[in-house]
Amino acid sequence: MPRAETLTPALPQGFSADELAAAARWVVARIRPAASTRSIAVTLEALQAVAHRARRGPVCIPDLLPGSGLEVLHIPAAQPGMCQLASLTGEIDQAALRDIGRALRAEFVASGADMLRLEADDGAELIVYAIEVRAIVMAATGVQLVETTQQ
Repeated sequence: MPRAETLTPALPQGFSADELAAAARWVVARIRPAASTRSIAVTLEALQAVAHRARRGPVCIPDLLPGSGLEVLHIPAAQPGMCQLASLTGEIDQAALRDIGRALRAEFVASGADMLRLEADDGAELIVYAIEVRAIVMAATGVQLVETTQQ
């Protein structure tokens, strides 16, 4: 998957449509059969929009990539500290999320990695990690996980 070391100047706080499409092609190339490239790219775009709205503090989404055993931690720029577990609902394609999770987990297994960290130009971070290393990721990022019950 392409690294996000330098982001497009037109979108200094996010990935361009071309970068999201490249990421979608990366997933589709690894998962057969997979959701459509377009569906995966649209889902990645929707997730990016969610991340842009999460400016109040870190958000951990353990069930974002169903069946993969991976969790996602989003840390907005200059927002270390307390974190809440969150769930996503709505118009995000669940099949695309499963495919993204399967492709990432397969890459983790093939490379021996247990996490992927992307940093945006504004300092925001997105960390995808195996649930087994949650405590290490939380300690390394200085984030304290607070579980809340939703009613």
